Amino acid sequence: MNPFVAGQLHSAIEDIRLLEAFVTAPLGLYSDIKMLRESLPFRDAAELSRDELRVRRTDFGRLTDSPRRLTLNAISSLRAAVDVFEQVQDDREMARLREGWISRARMVIERSEEHVGGEWRAEIAAKVRGLYVIVDPEATRGRDVVEIATAALKGGVSVLQLRDKTRDKGEVVRVARELRDLCNAHDALFIMNDDADVAHAAEAHGLHVGQTDLAVGEARKSLAIHQIVGRSNNGMEQAMESQQQGADYLAVGAVYATATMGKSGRTAIGPETVRKVKEMVDQPIVAIGGIDESNIADVARAGADCVCVVSAVTLADDPEAAAARLLERFDSA
Repeated sequence: MNPFVAGQLHSAIEDIRLLEAFVTAPLGLYSDIKMLRESLPFRDAAELSRDELRVRRTDFGRLTDSPRRLTLNAISSLRAAVDVFEQVQDDREMARLREGWISRARMVIERSEEHVGGEWRAEIAAKVRGLYVIVDPEATRGRDVVEIATAALKGGVSVLQLRDKTRDKGEVVRVARELRDLCNAHDALFIMNDDADVAHAAEAHGLHVGQTDLAVGEARKSLAIHQIVGRSNNGMEQAMESQQQGADYLAVGAVYATATMGKSGRTAIGPETVRKVKEMVDQPIVAIGGIDESNIADVARAGADCVCVVSAVTLADDPEAAAARLLERFDSA
């Protein structure tokens, strides 16, 4: 066998063994991964003894504290090897793989990537809790958005979103990266509003889209597989549609009347709609719109996992203190 092809084959087999170690559910997918290896007519692909298998799994577990990221890297490596196998023309042994194995491998790769990516997004989306603040240069009283964001994070904010319709995209990417680093330092999530390409370039934790923006599936095409997508909803019907599209969290509002960011025309739905949506979906629910210290407890009692505010923090004289007071009222409710 050609040495280059042999190297690709060995890499593919090791990638599959790693998938067997980390993708153990659902059982059907695990079985298909195992069968993919077992159907390779090469000595390296043979079943390991029980002791060898135990040692291999232990060694894999020691490689990383981020098994999902490592698994996705292995999936990418396996996909590259399969591409090579499909292109090889002058290797008689590899020609046997074209009799169905390559097409099966591609299906298993896609299913594995979707499963692991979905698990990772669910883990990230589970952090959509507590207080969520949108920073917008048009709603800071002239103060720098990084300054406001820093104060908000010190006040306990767990999710921060950048909305910027004023600056050139290159400048927005620079600010987004700075905010991402701030959020990482505070164990918070950084979400980019609207621009999937900026979210991808800045390595944001996720993207937020509105009803008139890209559909969730279209937005994902521009994102890394682990980046989450949230979507705005003004009632039950839109929330159900967003759930069907696969949104990782649902923003529901305006809960109360608001004029922030040009939303004065949006119908207020009240806390009861938040409660109804929460009862119907599994995704985290973010209540948004007109929420402040006077009503945040009512929204929390309606079942919101997270409450999103703008002016209540970004226009406050002391954004850190404002965020802390809101969070205390949310938690105590």
